[in-house]
Amino acid sequence: MKKYLILTIAAACLSAPASANETADACKSYVAENGGDASGCDCLGEAAASDATLADALAAIATPADLEAADQSTKEAIAACFPDAAAG
Repeated sequence: MKKYLILTIAAACLSAPASANETADACKSYVAENGGDASGCDCLGEAAASDATLADALAAIATPADLEAADQSTKEAIAACFPDAAAG
């Protein structure tokens, strides 16, 4: 059992960079499809890599309507990575 737990933790740690890359890539795809600036996508990927709830919430955003329907904490995480978008 202890060996299984160690393997599970190791797998989770190794998958974190992939999650960051997947989130950043999904962000860049969203921007390419819907317009905007992708400069904050890597930041968003890094934020999602350390927060599984945020990663899940971001993965659910596929359309502008999904973005509009996102909860406030998700919108705040996005705004933190795209500060110029709020000003413009």
